[in-house]
Amino acid sequence: MDYKINKVTPYAVLSISLILTSGMAINGTLPLIKEQLSLTQTQSELLGTIPSLTVFLFVLFSNVLIDKLGMKRLVLLGLGLVAIGGTLPVIIPGNYTLILLSRLILGAGLGCYNSSSVNYINELFTGKERMTLLGLRNSMESIGQMALTFLSGFLLFFGWRYSYLIYLFAIPIAIIFYLYVPEAKKEEKQEKEAFKPQLISILSVLFASVMVMNSIAIAVRFPGLAVDLKGPSYNTSFFLALMPVLGIVSGFLFQQITSKIKHRILYLAVFINAIANLLMALGQYSFSLLVIGLLISSIPVAWVLPYLFNHIEVIAKGISTRVLTSFIFLGCNIGVLVAPLLMSLIAFIGGTDDLYFPFYVFTALFILILIGLMIGLKNMEKNTTD
Repeated sequence: MDYKINKVTPYAVLSISLILTSGMAINGTLPLIKEQLSLTQTQSELLGTIPSLTVFLFVLFSNVLIDKLGMKRLVLLGLGLVAIGGTLPVIIPGNYTLILLSRLILGAGLGCYNSSSVNYINELFTGKERMTLLGLRNSMESIGQMALTFLSGFLLFFGWRYSYLIYLFAIPIAIIFYLYVPEAKKEEKQEKEAFKPQLISILSVLFASVMVMNSIAIAVRFPGLAVDLKGPSYNTSFFLALMPVLGIVSGFLFQQITSKIKHRILYLAVFINAIANLLMALGQYSFSLLVIGLLISSIPVAWVLPYLFNHIEVIAKGISTRVLTSFIFLGCNIGVLVAPLLMSLIAFIGGTDDLYFPFYVFTALFILILIGLMIGLKNMEKNTTD
């Protein structure tokens, strides 16, 4: 590799992930916007979820945009759109349509460089450093989400529109990225033209999607379950704020753990996920079990995604590594979108309105995934040694 890299480059690459999951950081403003602009509940909630639409679209076409602009320019364009779209509500607080448009611009910016946050690590670094940075990248998302949510809540005291100033952090991040990160090389033509994804690539996308979907399902359902146990006035914000902590720690430990147990970290991640779902299901009998289930649910994704990205060359069969990275992020976004719908569908099929029921189903699902994973990886090991 002939990239020009210095001591600041790894931190500059990681910095773009700090703001990647910031779409929900302003959710505390939604009740105030609803009251001030006389919105319906659906209209106000749409401001929190609508960025995911343009995130999805721009991740889908990010590789086409990289071909046109180059990866570095696209990252900088994305950060610029985040700063502009994110802060527009400060200027236009009285126009719902324009605020909605600003949120779409924000999502477009995030979608521009979503997959590049991983592609840059894979292309600039190798070995243990690459593995470490992939684990840290996942932690940076959670750290950024926690910090920006806290800052947004603090700015809320001065008026809801000032909470949107958090997106100005995209500007110093863009400056650091511009100064210390080189342009990535273009992919070779034959790699881009070959598009015959094999089973391992498809299964990797589905695996990532299911893991993220379940993590979101637990986070979304937890407040309802807590209220069911503690009463309608119970505030779950403290526990939801703590949820990413174990995921952050797990991301920091990813390289050390993977170096010792290798692919078995996937077994451990899926096992912990099954336990988390079982604890959520049994939470109807104990609030403590519910909280433990919530907290440990942030661990598996912090290991699964970095592992997949670290082995992207191995699992990208019949498809370029950049395209597969984009598809994994697309799968994760789909998982986020379908989580509440899937829980409703499971309850409907089960003929019950029990809020805890879907987690029994998820527990069984992840036990089956664990068995399938162990059989599949053992067969792969056998085939490679034969």
